[in-house]
Formats: sequence, structure tokens, C-alpha cells
Amino acid sequence: MRHVVIFTAVAALALAGDRKPLPGQAGNDDIELVGSVIVDRAEVTQAVGADLGAGYVVVRMKVTPKTEKPLLISPDDFAIISSKDGQQSQALSPGQIAGTGALIVKAAANQPGGVGTVSNGPVWGGVGLGNSRGAGNSGGTDGGVEVKVENGEKGAKDSPLLSALKLKILPEKESLEPVEGLLYFPIDGKIKAKDLRVRYKGPAGRLIMEFANSK
Repeated sequence: MRHVVIFTAVAALALAGDRKPLPGQAGNDDIELVGSVIVDRAEVTQAVGADLGAGYVVVRMKVTPKTEKPLLISPDDFAIISSKDGQQSQALSPGQIAGTGALIVKAAANQPGGVGTVSNGPVWGGVGLGNSRGAGNSGGTDGGVEVKVENGEKGAKDSPLLSALKLKILPEKESLEPVEGLLYFPIDGKIKAKDLRVRYKGPAGRLIMEFANSK
């Protein structure tokens, strides 16, 4: 009986040493991330409380700091990557999705194409999202496009969509306690949850969260 107990303990330790991160989880000594991705439009609408339209996925994220001092948490720390076709984009702010301004899209200096203006809506499917870095950032020589947001009229009332996005987004704050909220990402075309990864790059280091079991 003693030999059986010892063998069981050794086997458990060996399995623990080989244990891989579970889907929807990532962490290190300073931070723990737990998330789930929503790709179906109807489910996205239910999670947000309003219809974003086509071309978006949402990640429900819980961030738990493990540091001694408050950790700065921000949606800007997160990006999404598709292993299916190489698309990647930064998390968008509510104003970049449903603000009163307009998204200005133009070709980079070394790329063909003209200049376009699209107001209040997803434009990612038509501007080479495969290498996009998110609204408000220049695609440079990588993305071939430059995207920025022009401010609308001051004092304009928030739309129902904008209000819903602001209410549900992962808040930007310093905290020692767990923080939860939604992250909004533009994605072009049909995509499955198993094809997506979330990249965290922030004060607590760099992490990759996958949503499918590693083979």
C-alpha cells in the first residue's frame, strides 16, 4: 500500500509539471487573465446590450492583479490575432466604434488607393484588416492603410450603442482587485473561436491566451 501511495504522488507531480494553460486562461507572477470569446453576432448583441453590426468579436475578460502595488489595467493592453488568416487588431474604444466622429481611411504613402471617409460604423473589412493595428493607429508599411478618428460636434448626445459600449467595456484603472469587462475587436469575415488568440502586452509583461486546446 505504501508503494502505491508513493507512485500516485509521483505521477501527480509529473502531470502537474507537464500541465499546459487551459483555453481562455493565461498568467504569470504578476497577473492572471481569464476570458471567453464571443463570435456570433446575436450573442455579441446580447453581451453588449446593443447591436454592433457585422465585423466584430467581443472578449469577456477578467483581470486579476497579483502585484503588491496597484496594477494599471487598460483595453489598450490587448490585441486579437487570427491563426486562420493572420488578421490582428487592437481593442477598440467605444468612441471608435460608435462615436459622433468619422473614421478616416487612407492608403499609406507606399500603397495605391485613395482617401475615404466612413462615419460611425465598421470599415475594417474594406481596408485590409489582415494587417490592421486598430483605429487610431497608423498601419504604416505593415498594414498599407492609415486609420484615424475625427472628433464630432462637442456636446453631442451619446447614441444607445455608445452608451452600452461604455457601460460594458473593461475599465482602464489601477487596481489590486479583479477587474472585469468586455473588449471589442474588429474582425473581417467568418471566424471561429478556436482560431483566435488574445495577446496581452502591458505593465505585467506579455501573455497569449488561446481558446482551443493545444495539441
